[in-house]
Amino acid sequence: MARLDLDLPVWTLSPYDGPHRNVLIALKEHGRSDLVAFVGAVVGASISYLAAQGEVEHDITLVPAPTRATSRRRRGGDPVERVCNASRLSTFPCLQISSRTPDSVGQTAQQRKLNMRVELVRQPRGSVLIIDDVVTTGATISASANVLRAAGVQVRGALTYCQA
Repeated sequence: MARLDLDLPVWTLSPYDGPHRNVLIALKEHGRSDLVAFVGAVVGASISYLAAQGEVEHDITLVPAPTRATSRRRRGGDPVERVCNASRLSTFPCLQISSRTPDSVGQTAQQRKLNMRVELVRQPRGSVLIIDDVVTTGATISASANVLRAAGVQVRGALTYCQA
């Protein structure tokens, strides 16, 4: 498990390559709901490992990274939220990408970070771990952590399935 440092610790389980990339695309873009339990078990085991190492609390709450409303509708829900629920750990979806956020396609990492707008729609309690499928620039994770911290939430870090 690799660890990245943005403005918080980010652990990533694999590179966005080969079979890992194929699983992620199948899950997100091809509706392969049969993969949710498998990926959820991997996420759950990874968080148990982090807790055993003292990196996060054993009773950490998972906060799925936000996704665009259009993507959620097109996919029939949020695959990251489904995976969090399949991990059998406490999951609290509470973030959304603001409708004022421009599409990030073609933007530089700096532009993505400056343009990303995340909104808190419900207040979580206790310590949280942000879960996302893939980290590229870290803009979504950073914006999510910032809005949670501004609301007084203890953000321990983020865990992603893949790193691009």
